[in-house]
Amino acid sequence: MAVAAKYLPSDVVSDILSRLPLKSLVRFRCVSKPWLQFITHSRFPFWLLYRHLSCDPLSHCPHNQSSLILSYNKRTEVEGSESKLYSFGGGYQEDAFSVAVETDFPLIRGKSFEIKTGCCHGMLCLSIEDDDTLVLWNPSIGDFRTLPLTEEVGICGGVCGLGFDSSMDDYKVVSLCEKQVHVFSVKRNLWRNLGELAYSLFYEGVPANGCLYWAASKSHKFADRILCLNLSDETFREVPPPPFDPSNSRPIWFQEEEDFFVVAELNLLLWGNSLCVFRQYDQTLWVMKEEKEENGGVRVIWKKMMTIPKISNQEPNYRVYYRLNPKCFTKTGKLVVSVRRKWFVMYDGNKYQDLHIQGLGDGRYQKAIVYTESLISPGSIRGMNDID
Repeated sequence: MAVAAKYLPSDVVSDILSRLPLKSLVRFRCVSKPWLQFITHSRFPFWLLYRHLSCDPLSHCPHNQSSLILSYNKRTEVEGSESKLYSFGGGYQEDAFSVAVETDFPLIRGKSFEIKTGCCHGMLCLSIEDDDTLVLWNPSIGDFRTLPLTEEVGICGGVCGLGFDSSMDDYKVVSLCEKQVHVFSVKRNLWRNLGELAYSLFYEGVPANGCLYWAASKSHKFADRILCLNLSDETFREVPPPPFDPSNSRPIWFQEEEDFFVVAELNLLLWGNSLCVFRQYDQTLWVMKEEKEENGGVRVIWKKMMTIPKISNQEPNYRVYYRLNPKCFTKTGKLVVSVRRKWFVMYDGNKYQDLHIQGLGDGRYQKAIVYTESLISPGSIRGMNDID
C-alpha cells in the first residue's frame, strides 16, 4: 500500500480495490501492516459498505456477496450438545444453493451456541452457552469482540437485535429480559436500560432505515403486529401491518414440529434496504415503503409482491399445511423458502422446486439468517459518517 501510494492517489487505489471480491481483500490484509491498516482499520471498509448499500441486490457487485447461515444444535448421548454453522447460497446465485459449507469459528468449536441477531453490516451476535459469553462477530474476516454483560440475569439470552445508529455512528445490541429493554452501545461499550416494554418480541430484529423492526404481540402467542425501535432516539412505535381482510380467506391449520395451530403470524425479512413482511394466514409477501408527509411525519405504504402457494402433507383425509418462512431471492428473482425449518424450496412465481443441498446437517435447524459480507471489524468500529 505504501508503494502504491507513491504512484497512485489514495482514491484511485480505493476504487481499484473496491472492484475486487471481498475474499481477495481479506487475503491482502496479510501482505503488510499498511495493507492491514488500510483494508480493516481505515475509512475503506465503510466506504466499501456505502457502495454495497447503494447497489441493487439483483445486480452484480463484487463486494455484494450474501448467503444464508444456518445453525444446528444437536444433543447426543456421548458428546452432549453439539452446535454447527453452515452457509450456502453465496451471492444468491442459483447453483450456490446446492452445496452447504461448514463455517468455522475457533471460539465456538465443540461448544453450544446460538445465533442471537440478524446480520448488520457483516456482523452478528452469538451467545456461547458454555462460557455465558456474548460475541459480536464478522464471519467474513474472522474478527470478533466479546461484549460485557451486566449483572441482570438472562440479559445474554434475551439479545434479539443488532442495528446501526447513523446519528451517532454506533452499532447497538438490543436485549429484552424480564420485560426490560436493554441497549448496548458498541462505540461506548456500555449497556443502558430503556425500561419496561409491554410487548413480546418474536425472532431477530430486522435492521432497516436506522431502526430495528420486530414481529411482536401484546396478548397473543403469535406475532400479529410490527414494532419499530428508532436507534437514534431509542423510542418504540408500532408500524401498521399490511392490509388484511380475514373474510376473504378461511383459517388454515399449520404444522410446526408435532403441534397444529391456526396462525395469523407475521414474519419479517430484508430485501436490499427494504423491509418485507410475510403473513402466514394468507401466504402473502409485502414490501414496505415510507413517504414523508408535509407535516413532517412518515406515511407507511405496503406493496404486495406475491402470494405463494401453501405446502401440505398431501394427506387427502387429514390435510395440514406446513409453516413457511421466505428467506431471500436469488439473482434470477426466485424466492427461497424454508419449510418447517427442515428443508428449503425455491419458488419461481408458478411452482416450487425442492433444493437438494449437499453437506447440510440433518434434522431441523435452529436459526437461519441472511448474511452479507463486509470488512468491518468489531474491534475497530468507526462509522459511516467517517466517509469523506
